[in-house]
Amino acid sequence: MDSYRQALNELKGTLGENKVFEDPKILYTYSFDASGLFPGKPLCVVRAFSREDVVNTLKITYKYGIPVTVRGSGTSLTGASIPSENSIVLDLSPMNRIIEVNVVDGYIVVEPGVRLDDLNSELAKYGYFVPPDPASSSTCSVGGCVAEDAGGMRGAKYGTFRNWVLALEVVLPDGEVVFLGEPVLKCRQGLSLLHLIIGSEGTLGVITKIYLKIWPLPEKIVRLMALFKSVEDAGRVVAEAKKHRIVPLIMEFLDKNVLKFVKEATGLDLPEAEAAIIADVDGPLEAVWRYAKRLEEIMRKCGAFEVKASDDPEEMEKLYLARRSAYPASLKLRPMPAVLIEDITVPPSKLPVILKKIYQIAEKHGVPVVVFGHIGDGNLHPVIYTDPKDRELWEKAEKCFKEICLAAIELGGAIAGEHGIGLVKKEVLVEELKARNSLRALDLMKKIKQVFDPKNIMNPDKVFL
Repeated sequence: MDSYRQALNELKGTLGENKVFEDPKILYTYSFDASGLFPGKPLCVVRAFSREDVVNTLKITYKYGIPVTVRGSGTSLTGASIPSENSIVLDLSPMNRIIEVNVVDGYIVVEPGVRLDDLNSELAKYGYFVPPDPASSSTCSVGGCVAEDAGGMRGAKYGTFRNWVLALEVVLPDGEVVFLGEPVLKCRQGLSLLHLIIGSEGTLGVITKIYLKIWPLPEKIVRLMALFKSVEDAGRVVAEAKKHRIVPLIMEFLDKNVLKFVKEATGLDLPEAEAAIIADVDGPLEAVWRYAKRLEEIMRKCGAFEVKASDDPEEMEKLYLARRSAYPASLKLRPMPAVLIEDITVPPSKLPVILKKIYQIAEKHGVPVVVFGHIGDGNLHPVIYTDPKDRELWEKAEKCFKEICLAAIELGGAIAGEHGIGLVKKEVLVEELKARNSLRALDLMKKIKQVFDPKNIMNPDKVFL
């Protein structure tokens, strides 16, 4: 700890004592993230207000070999922003400036601490947006979205943040600053280091400036809600829509228990059904209702016993709230003190199979589960309820969690679509690569990590076993 005290003294001397915190009450607030698991108390917290603060912090931590956990808003669901052992937390939330909006050249420049909804509120003044929209958009930071390669409801049409990042300013573990990419739509710079940083979960460096591509807001949106008597019927809708060249703006799945939880938590008047799909179609004023009718026909063909469509802003907002409330409501009314949330993705053709398997696996292990997710791109979020203090129940939940991941792998899918690997999915990441005969890829990742971070100080216990 002598090296830590020396580093702490240098941090206070360089940054100022008003940016370095050791108060146990403050440290506690940084000991966990939205996953609610694996609390880890940091040695101290550094609040960075500028790139220079980040540079000076990393030069000192690199000099003394002190681990660093980078944090934005702490909305990670996999433990990615939970402090590593004997680490300091580098809090980027004060770096929250929107630096430039350039409509002609098609980008926005922000610091990493900007909240995603604030970014889109600013862009809306110009009639633009950045499409990826994780459910935590009101609180999550843009830097965190890039570090996790976040997605969201509009992922079915617009992909994840990886598809929208043009360039990044990054501070490497030793404090050196690099600029990756360019704020243009086409850019080749040899091997794409830019795309190594995106989704790296704070293991390679610290993002201090972000250039994002922007897109015109949809001209018109119609929102539909379809009710089904079985989850398999709901699962068939995506593949059928694709066959008919319908690409919804969003397409979301909620099972009967999620509908119940949301109704109780929000007071929304939601109907009863085994499953529901909420979907948006967008397009020109003269065509959007035609697209909506086509999607309604597909939903009914797949077994929907009721479909409602609306372009009324108040009614649309109620349905949007229903989906955004799915995870908070599932937590608020949970039957047990903790959850493990999945993030699997499967090909659309396999959705009816995986939906059936999820409930079969949960029943096999005797653990309660609810399911919601971005069904439009095959990304589902089964929520497994458990109690960390009950060893038997916790082990059952872990087995259920792993078996659902293995089922996704078996169907040609992935164990993580948008939440990252963090602490939670290190083991099943190995299983996915093993199933693809690609364990060499994990070895290459570790070697890349070593090149960027030879002292292994950046989020050292995340992603890799």
